[in-house]
Amino acid sequence: MLNPPQPEHKDNQPLTWYQQAKFGLFIHWGAYSVAGVEASWPIMAPDLSEVMFRTRTRISEKDYTALPARFNPVDFDARAWVDTAQNAGMRYIVITSKHHDGFCMFDAPGTDYKITRTPFGRDICLELAQACSRAGMPLGFYYSPPDLHHPGYRDTGKLAAQNWLGEPRRKEWGGYLDYMESHIRKLLTDYGEVSVLWFDALVNHGKYDPPRFHRLIRSLSPNTLINDRLGDDHDFVTPEQFIPKSGIPVRTGKPPAGVDPGGDGFFRMVLSLMKVPGLRSVIRRQIEKYADGTLELTPILQVPYPAPDRFQPWETCMTMGQSWGYNPLETTWKDPGKLVRNLVEVTSRGGNYLLNVGPTDRGTFPPEALERLQYIGKWMEKNGDSIYDSTYTPLQGSSWGRATRKGNTIYLHIFEWPLSGKIEIEPFPTKVQAVSLLTGERLAFVQEENKLEITTPSQSPDADVSVLAVDWAGSENGLTIFSPVRETKTTLRNYIRSQTLASGLINSFLNGIIAFYSFRMRTHIPAIEAAVDILITVAIITYLVSWITIGGARTEIIKGNLSTLWKGWHGLRLPKSAALGAVVISIACVLFFGGLFLNGLIYLAAPAGFTNWAYIVVKTLYTGASAAFASALTILCVVSTEERK
Repeated sequence: MLNPPQPEHKDNQPLTWYQQAKFGLFIHWGAYSVAGVEASWPIMAPDLSEVMFRTRTRISEKDYTALPARFNPVDFDARAWVDTAQNAGMRYIVITSKHHDGFCMFDAPGTDYKITRTPFGRDICLELAQACSRAGMPLGFYYSPPDLHHPGYRDTGKLAAQNWLGEPRRKEWGGYLDYMESHIRKLLTDYGEVSVLWFDALVNHGKYDPPRFHRLIRSLSPNTLINDRLGDDHDFVTPEQFIPKSGIPVRTGKPPAGVDPGGDGFFRMVLSLMKVPGLRSVIRRQIEKYADGTLELTPILQVPYPAPDRFQPWETCMTMGQSWGYNPLETTWKDPGKLVRNLVEVTSRGGNYLLNVGPTDRGTFPPEALERLQYIGKWMEKNGDSIYDSTYTPLQGSSWGRATRKGNTIYLHIFEWPLSGKIEIEPFPTKVQAVSLLTGERLAFVQEENKLEITTPSQSPDADVSVLAVDWAGSENGLTIFSPVRETKTTLRNYIRSQTLASGLINSFLNGIIAFYSFRMRTHIPAIEAAVDILITVAIITYLVSWITIGGARTEIIKGNLSTLWKGWHGLRLPKSAALGAVVISIACVLFFGGLFLNGLIYLAAPAGFTNWAYIVVKTLYTGASAAFASALTILCVVSTEERK
């Protein structure tokens, strides 16, 4: 058993070392590296995997699950990995101890599907833990609650693509949670000090009984930090493949959006829509935003400049290319200078940057990854003081670059070196005492009231990001004007208006086309047929609209973009499941809007029925109205339900 000394925590606060570190190494590694395919996703959702990770490499489930028999990373050297991370300026490491496929990179109890049963036979996580302990490098373990290999998680007699979201209603589920607990106990007791447990429960975190595991972790290892992907009581949140752009993350006091049971249904819906001609390309374009880093996958409340007690510790995890695992065909490697700017961007907003490497099947880092780590390391060697132990400033979204603060120094990270020889910053939050390059060379400056003008050398000190140190003295008043406590992007009234308008127009258009092709050849539509058609159509439309709207409204509330302060009306109290909530809304809409209102109007206005063109127009209008009504009612019910919690 390995028992190295624990990392030192200033003021006995486990988060202190983490917020000082700023830069870490993420390692996605497993038997899948033998085939050069993405971790787990090719057998979970191959179509989705191909778009998200931009790899056309396919593999059957049979071949995938047999990969451990060929996994023999004879060139693995834990000490070399730690040295590489340290030379890159990284201050902690997180490695995948188990991904969704269920293959364990440690000597896990209760299974033979693990690294110690491969030709390699050694415990990867133990060797890395020993190397990190000797180097004083904090180590974290990524652990996936989903487990495609375990028969308690799902019926393994079926293909993983059919039930990869798990089957918590089966009697075997309790045994699977016990299996999970045995793994967490093993990791927290036999591998020394575990600085981070990085869960990846995907969606519907609640099915894993998060309080049980949070209690377990807090009792076994109180200093271990926990991310937000296994329910509430987390220490930091984890935007994936993107950097929050609209501000700085703040605490919401609400559980992560992934707790919502509707997340499983959302995945199923996306995969179903990807098979529909016409919608396939639309869905693919949205998923490609994940690949580009422009899709804010995780809902995070952001404000321009939060007070320290409102700040939400956060960490962006990001790939160097497009794949998380080793991909020998990778062609979309990010430019090294872009990675440096990403690090600065994240740090300027108070976050940590967890940069991923997918080692080869032999246990080495790809040359392209090593090249980028060395590049970042050279920049950090000169400029690391502006990153480590720094925090955010009021200077957000500036055209000249980004800023960090440490003590009485504000560091200006210049993205585009000025050709004019001057940098102007207005307003600057405090009185300046001196400005210098990090080499120590002093720069001339002029400060008039709240405007700072710095004279810069003609040559940029760095090709990517040059750093100036601005020392200040005196009052902190300009640094303590924080964003208001309550900030929402939209009022409830405006949110309802925008959502109902969008739902109404989209459904009018789509169902108008459907009505045209359905009824254009008819000459007469009897009133009774129209009434039945209305009830069926309203049921389908209102169910789909309310299902989507429940998830959207809950997400906006969690992000803090939508206030729940609504005292004018209390709607139906919805169940936790978005699918069941949609059933409640749909029934209400069918009974009152479809049955009483629309069919009542038909009986009064056209008891004899409609001509084909008249009914096409009527159907176009009522489908839009149904969608708008369902959207408005759903939002009110979601807000009302949140108020009562």
